[in-house]
Amino acid sequence: MTRSAVGRFRRTVSPLIGGICCISLVVGLAPATAGATASAVNGFAQTSDQKQREVEAILDELDRLEEQMDALAEDYADAINDSIELDKEIAATEGRIRTKEIELAAMQAQLQNVALKTFVGKSVSNSLASILSSTGSLSDAVRKSYLTSVALNTGVSGLDTLQGMIEDIARERKQLESQRTRSGGIADYAKKRLAAAEASANVYSARQAQALRDLGDLLRGEQSRRAKAALEDAAKQAAIFAKNKYSNIPAPSSAAGTAVKAALSQLGVTYKFGALSPGVAFDCSGLMVYAWSKAGVGIPRSSRSQYAALTRIPTGAAQPGDLIFSRNPVSHVGMYLGNGQMIASPRTGDVVKVYAVSWSKVTGVGRPK
Repeated sequence: MTRSAVGRFRRTVSPLIGGICCISLVVGLAPATAGATASAVNGFAQTSDQKQREVEAILDELDRLEEQMDALAEDYADAINDSIELDKEIAATEGRIRTKEIELAAMQAQLQNVALKTFVGKSVSNSLASILSSTGSLSDAVRKSYLTSVALNTGVSGLDTLQGMIEDIARERKQLESQRTRSGGIADYAKKRLAAAEASANVYSARQAQALRDLGDLLRGEQSRRAKAALEDAAKQAAIFAKNKYSNIPAPSSAAGTAVKAALSQLGVTYKFGALSPGVAFDCSGLMVYAWSKAGVGIPRSSRSQYAALTRIPTGAAQPGDLIFSRNPVSHVGMYLGNGQMIASPRTGDVVKVYAVSWSKVTGVGRPK
């Protein structure tokens, strides 16, 4: 082959060889590139699944923290309820003591002249007040002797009336002292439970804030999904319940509508442990007390005491105005509105709002009347 022919051959073949090399390079790299792409997709899917599991775990953790917080808050509400009831008992005891002291004073005035005549010349230095007092320095025997003399000279039918009144007052005072001691103990317990509830609320808020920083959109998305699912489930359950027929169940109170309106009037009001301040703050049970008081019906202060006191209704027979209790032991309460929805003051950092009933968490339904 001549030199010129060789040159022409090289010029013809070189592009073909270059093309073949390029094709070989591309073909050789294609499997590696595809593998990398598939790996990236799988890695993304795994990361997405991990994030979803993390979000679900966080929400479950927040549920547990909320349950703990509710239990402590309910302990505090119970202490408030006990304190209210004990204050009533103390007031009643103080009233009985005042009444008996007035009666004793009247008797003292009636006996004053006769008693003085009875003891003239007997070197008695004790006043009638000390004779009639259960806390005086006289011994029971001496006091009985003096009282017998008074009774005989005044025509009193017996010593029992005088002595009985003194002993009654002494018993009432002892009871009052015991009640005040208990009141102090309840106040200390309430203070400790409130501190524990507030500490628990701080833990909850911090964990929630951290979760929102780390997984904000995913967390909010999952919360929204759960809320939507709960609402759909609640509506389905309500439709099923509406078909149920029950007998021997008391009809809803005519005041239920008033209670519902009163509760709805507090939408947006802040949650606060132990609060019952319309337009300012409520805890869950405080809102129920307020709403039903507007309907002229009194109910206990805490959700546990409400659950114990109210007429129990089958879950499927719930009507607007009924109270929906959750957790075991009971630590939360809201008011049923119908169609699977309720109004409540849920937790620290939240407000009075309407949301779906989580029927799976419902402990029972109570009906005020």
